[in-house]
Amino acid sequence: MELLVIFVIIFIIYGAGWIWQTIHDIVRDINRSNWDSRVYGQVASARSVRKSLGGEDLGRLRQTFQRFAELYDGQLQDRQLFESPKVSFAYHTSRALLSIYESSDPVPQFYTQLTFTVPQGWPHRVEIFPQRFMDDDVRYLNVDDIRVGDGAFDPRYVVKSSDEGFAREFLDARTRQAVEDLRNLKGNDRILVSANASRLMVRKQSILGALDDLSVFAELSCQIYDRLLLFLQKASGIEILEDAAPGTAAEDPVCQVCGAAVPREGRVYCRRCKTPHHKDCWEFNGQCSTYACGEKRCTAKY
Repeated sequence: MELLVIFVIIFIIYGAGWIWQTIHDIVRDINRSNWDSRVYGQVASARSVRKSLGGEDLGRLRQTFQRFAELYDGQLQDRQLFESPKVSFAYHTSRALLSIYESSDPVPQFYTQLTFTVPQGWPHRVEIFPQRFMDDDVRYLNVDDIRVGDGAFDPRYVVKSSDEGFAREFLDARTRQAVEDLRNLKGNDRILVSANASRLMVRKQSILGALDDLSVFAELSCQIYDRLLLFLQKASGIEILEDAAPGTAAEDPVCQVCGAAVPREGRVYCRRCKTPHHKDCWEFNGQCSTYACGEKRCTAKY
């Protein structure tokens, strides 16, 4: 009898929570979204299919996310009612999630967002976002942010971190370039790079509805994750060797397919783990030779 009472109480609590969330979703989406007034020729209820999101056709956006999922061997997550589509995929040992973030402002702002889980042991917090200037003034509002020593980068960005030394080391030339490229994507400055002990998040204002833009955003975000992972490995005592300078044949990497050195000419890299291969060996193997990587795409640049 006591178990039955407990079960009834739990059922009532769960049901009340579900009803409240449903009503909240309906009110939110009616206030913020354009809706179809008719679905398949019938008058639709308030829970009809959402047609647009921040000016983007939601149907086309779902198709783009589906193509992105296929490109990254990921999985499309789509409720088809209220939420924008999401794509989950594996990157190195991380789980990554591509999504659209909608702010809670009176006039909602939309952002394309990519989040990575961070390996256990990451100790630092860091945030990078564009500087805001005073009206008609060259002075900027944040005067206590970390300077990395780059005369072009420092006035343009705010850098906050739990470790000032790490922030300067992490924001080396490669990381700064990836941040700059993200800022320049689609011609707006609104980006946020935020890392803590549980995740790395890269957020860009605007909905990237074209596959090319979405792919560039993902590649730049993955580059930032790669830099973060490199510093985590260094902190763990793992020696990281940067690419050898051009023309140093003695330091050419070894192809894991055939076992021979891979000269720079004719070299390709796995787009996921950056492992170098002979172009012919990649085509013969059909995918990356690194154990458990499984990537089927390569690039000639790294």
